Amino acid sequence: MEELDPPVDGAQVLAALLERSGAEFRREGARFRLLFTQRGCKWQTVCDCREGRILVYGVHPARVSAPETALALCSELNGRIVRGAFFVQEGHIVFRTDTELTDRYSAAERTASALEYNAAAVSGFWTRLAAGAAGRLLD
Repeated sequence: MEELDPPVDGAQVLAALLERSGAEFRREGARFRLLFTQRGCKWQTVCDCREGRILVYGVHPARVSAPETALALCSELNGRIVRGAFFVQEGHIVFRTDTELTDRYSAAERTASALEYNAAAVSGFWTRLAAGAAGRLLD
């Protein structure tokens, strides 16, 4: 018997979405890398496609020189956001969101929403993220 709703291929959904948008990206199997530009800010976004889920990582370009301050900022911002989490990895502040691909009908919309939310958080906190990476907390 044929499966009524086969698992969604997140990599296929993401590739189609990025191609339609005209975004330049590099695909490495189930991992995608692209540069995001929004509100005058430019950063790398990495997407990992897993079975039924896409993880989106927005990587702020500022190098973290004060890990304690950067972590304190991440903790503060995590208390203010609804979806996702800020953390420090490989010397940068990263914001991760994800989406669950429950069906093929909503997969593209859910993927676009996860990318947009991630971009809004990274660009919305841009100045605070740069300051926190450098060891300063802004109000």
